[in-house]
Parts: sequence; structure tokens; C-alpha cells
Amino acid sequence: MDKITQPLERYLQLAHQSALLVSQADRANLNVLLTMLGPIDKDIIDAYYGLFGTPQASEDQLAAKYRITVEAIREIIVKDLRRLSITPEWQMMLRQLSPMVRRRIMPKE
Repeated sequence: MDKITQPLERYLQLAHQSALLVSQADRANLNVLLTMLGPIDKDIIDAYYGLFGTPQASEDQLAAKYRITVEAIREIIVKDLRRLSITPEWQMMLRQLSPMVRRRIMPKE
């Protein structure tokens, strides 16, 4: 991932791993953000990162489910993260996150 998408990817990983650091309000905002992708892409991101109670799925599992190549799944994930990372909605969410969460997800200079 590049510097622009890295915070969002780390945040999605954190949302899967820690119920304590990512509040219910933050999860609700994240759900709204992901709906901007459309239903199939949202399902792919939810499954890949294991969000909102969705079992985490590998690229291979997602490729088999959608009957496309693993490379196509990778491209979809990268494209979707890039698309969301530049939205004003994500930028606003990022500013509203707790300082502890921001420190964990922001790239090191």
C-alpha cells in the first residue's frame, strides 16, 4: 500500500482486531464510509478485513466466491482503498479518531 492508503488499511485491520480501540460510533462511521463502494466491493472489503462480524476471508477464498482471479481481487482491494482514502469522509473520520488510534495507523516519517 502507498502512503495515502496505508492509514485506512491499518484502520481496517485495527477495526478487526480491537473492539476497545475502535468505538461503536467509529464502526458506524466506517460502515457508512464503506457503503460508498457499492454492495459487492463492500462485501469484499468486509470479508477481507473481517469487519462487522463477517468472517475474515483470504484472497483465494474471495476469488473463488466471485469467480475471478486472485490478482483481480487484489486489484479491487487496492482500488477501493485508494478510492476511499481520498474522500472527504475518510479525511474527516481520520481527524476525529482518538490520538492513540491515529498514532497506530499513521505511517512513520
